Amino acid sequence: MKSRLGVLTVGLLVLIVATSCVPNTEPGQTVAASTAASRPAATATPAPQRNNVAALGTGHAFEKNESAHLAIDGDLDSVWNSQQFAPEWFSITFDDFYLVDRIEMVVTQLPAGPTTHEVWLGSGSDTRVLYKRLIGVHTEDGQTLEVAISPPRRLKEVFILTLDSPSWVAWREVRVFGWLSANPLDAAVKATLDTTSTRPKGDAAEISAPGGENVSGLGLGFASAEEESAHLAIDDDPNSIWNSLLHPQQWFSISLDEQYLVDKVEMVVAQTPAGPTTHEVWLGDGSGTRTLYKRFASLLTEDGQTLEIAIDPPRSISEVLILTLDGPSSVAWREVRVFGSLPPDPIEDGGAPRMKLKKIIAGLKLPVQVTHAGDGSGRLFVVEQEGRIRIVRNGIVADAPFLDISKHVTCCGERGLLNVAFPPTYSAKRYFYVSYISQAGDTVISRFTTSSDPDRADPGSEEVVLAIEQLHHFHNGGRIAFGPQDGYLYIGSGDSGNPSLQDVEDRGQDPSTLLGKILRIDVESGAKPYSIPAGNPFTQIDGYRDEIWALGLRNPWGFSFDKMTGDLYIPDTGNIKREEVNFQPVGSRGGENYGWRIKEGSVCFESLPCSAQGLTSPVVEYDHVYACAIVGGAVYHGSNFPHMQGVFFYADFCSGRIWGLKRSGADSTEDFQEGWQSIPPLHASVPISSVGEDEEGNVYATGYQDGAIYMLVTSSQ
Repeated sequence: MKSRLGVLTVGLLVLIVATSCVPNTEPGQTVAASTAASRPAATATPAPQRNNVAALGTGHAFEKNESAHLAIDGDLDSVWNSQQFAPEWFSITFDDFYLVDRIEMVVTQLPAGPTTHEVWLGSGSDTRVLYKRLIGVHTEDGQTLEVAISPPRRLKEVFILTLDSPSWVAWREVRVFGWLSANPLDAAVKATLDTTSTRPKGDAAEISAPGGENVSGLGLGFASAEEESAHLAIDDDPNSIWNSLLHPQQWFSISLDEQYLVDKVEMVVAQTPAGPTTHEVWLGDGSGTRTLYKRFASLLTEDGQTLEIAIDPPRSISEVLILTLDGPSSVAWREVRVFGSLPPDPIEDGGAPRMKLKKIIAGLKLPVQVTHAGDGSGRLFVVEQEGRIRIVRNGIVADAPFLDISKHVTCCGERGLLNVAFPPTYSAKRYFYVSYISQAGDTVISRFTTSSDPDRADPGSEEVVLAIEQLHHFHNGGRIAFGPQDGYLYIGSGDSGNPSLQDVEDRGQDPSTLLGKILRIDVESGAKPYSIPAGNPFTQIDGYRDEIWALGLRNPWGFSFDKMTGDLYIPDTGNIKREEVNFQPVGSRGGENYGWRIKEGSVCFESLPCSAQGLTSPVVEYDHVYACAIVGGAVYHGSNFPHMQGVFFYADFCSGRIWGLKRSGADSTEDFQEGWQSIPPLHASVPISSVGEDEEGNVYATGYQDGAIYMLVTSSQ
């Protein structure tokens, strides 16, 4: 699924080995290490004792996680070293909530040179906000970087992202100074917050009614171009302008200093001449994702005009991103205002029901899919990558596999037996379809027949339906599924991109190849090996393969239909920047172009500017801050969570996070690209290779390394 991180193997979690030497482990200057004390006692005195509480937490890192503790052990001579170049991250997750007023980061680096770091603060509600960005700071071995947190912040995590460095990313020591916070708002700092903070504070009434203050100036401005002047669009002065000096596509974003309950966004236009423009407004919720909330399509705008977006109901957000897709002049803004207030208490779960992952099955080997046959049997079918399909009945894995074609399959990495799909008429016809990579290295879609024993398929009954030549062993796709409305077979085909060349042949945009597409074929009509549905979008256009249903995809691993509505969700793995989920509503006539390799997620892939004409934007995306590859997906229709009906669940392989995606009721009648919202994620302790469902609509995740199946259940189960 990924070229850089290689989604379906443990070894592919490691980035390309760097050739530079390890930074010097001898301090370049004398720095006194703070001694980590036992946990500070809670206090309500005006001047609590501040201690280094880093060692009371747990260190984590994207690379060399097993040695992350060396950066919080109070010893400057012990070093955590990623042994990789930037971008890399290091984080501390605390054992409790602490009120923090200072962070120190002791550098280990050789040679000396400019570095760029971001410091993110986690609130304990599985959200982070960008608090400080250190850009192009000249650092050297032994130096201490200090970040003051004023006023003190109630934290559960400190996350340090290094974006640029002349050597491998490493830290001698990370110290976090604070004291235990037993309550959401510690009495020791409440007076300080009330008297010195410029942040507007909300109350219960403000949460449900508009009236927040403009908080954009409390955040940081970022932009696709001319970023050094981005602050001019959030300085509350319409006469000072951020100008990208480039035509669309361009973006501007505000990373707020806290989570705010936001009810309105205003954008003051800077544009000459007047003319039609197209903008998208994305909201980031602090959990790593941003969702598409509003789209202005071909809106006539002129200089000085204010575009207003009501956020109804108000949302807890930490980021606003404005993407300008089309316009008659260079992209610029006089002012961007975000109106909101601090909630009265930290938002722990965003109002979502409390969920957890419960291990229900163990003993599997490299599972990559869990699904059902739709035959009323209650069985789960689990695909093992090496070439077997296992049956799970009443929580027990059957000894004999349902199907074993391991001798015909090339495994592993991003190859192997990848998927099984049962047609709507499976109960009567007793055959099914699989997707695998053959010994020749091709993607093969085949039909197999079930024997007289319903728990055993005949491995000798194979009928090859379609073979797709693969040029490389990356991005081979693999997901197949039957459309619940039309009964056709949909096939996710990756672009077969070479990771070192990044698909220079641009196969996602090439209409003459099946690579980088969603395909739709009719395998149930009796025509051999298949027929082309009459409604496919390109059957009458020269140069296009008739099988193509949608294009512009990199590796659509884990797409899924909502069986109740017929809507289609298409996760697509990104390159090195962003992961995305695309949405195709029921009733679509196909033909959507999802942008790869013109765009990656919502932004231009390489060149600025790029044209978004004719491209369909994703509805949710997330950055490669602590993640690597999106996997999906299933729509929830179980009985445990009535308010989660229709929520699409997807995961990230590296981080093990599982998010939900929904549209609010207030937005249900709007354009399908508007009103999207993320559900706060759950955490798995292992890489997740897929998300699937059973016949009753319950959602499951496959633990790739531990060979387990996890079920999404209530926290009390």
